[in-house]
Amino acid sequence: MRKGFLAIVVGFILLACGDGNVVVQVDPDIQFEKDSIAIAEFMEDKGYDNYQFTSSGVSYIILDNGSGDPIDESDFVTFDYTGMLLSDTIFDTSVKSVGDSIRTHFLEDSVGLVDKDLHEIFLATFSEERSYNPLKITYSSSGWTIEGQFINGFTDGVSATFHKMNVGGRAIIAIPSGLAYGTSGSGALIPPNTPIAFELMPVEVIKQ
Repeated sequence: MRKGFLAIVVGFILLACGDGNVVVQVDPDIQFEKDSIAIAEFMEDKGYDNYQFTSSGVSYIILDNGSGDPIDESDFVTFDYTGMLLSDTIFDTSVKSVGDSIRTHFLEDSVGLVDKDLHEIFLATFSEERSYNPLKITYSSSGWTIEGQFINGFTDGVSATFHKMNVGGRAIIAIPSGLAYGTSGSGALIPPNTPIAFELMPVEVIKQ
């Protein structure tokens, strides 16, 4: 993981607006435009000037093509990921060192700086007992789904990037809220109508 993605910016996250039960209705076209502006700022602030878009509106950039095995249609791909808000607040990861860093941050540095309940949610999300496992899919650049497991924007971003990468590569995808968790958000860490991003890192390919 790069240092920039370990930044934990928590000051603005409100527990009440992301509890998974509150639905904040907005005009989808207006929200998509707002999200697109926020995503462009996220990419440009990182210095990712050459990012591209899928037809659905997911932004992506290949940061490292990797030097291992290439990824082809129908390959069985194992990959690590880190999910974050556009503020760099990490809400999920398959990388143990990242989760451990977040837990250490909240144990040692952040007591009293955020809502107490939210503080406990971060500690529970990245608890010492948590298992960290990469994801495994059969890859298709034309789209793949595993029912009930992946949001649409994540599927679109993976489909757009993996065939351009090898094992050991690294990509960033940024997803408008309508293709992420929409008007409901997800738990306390992803408020409603929130665009999100993922770092994707293929670690193994098995040819079918």
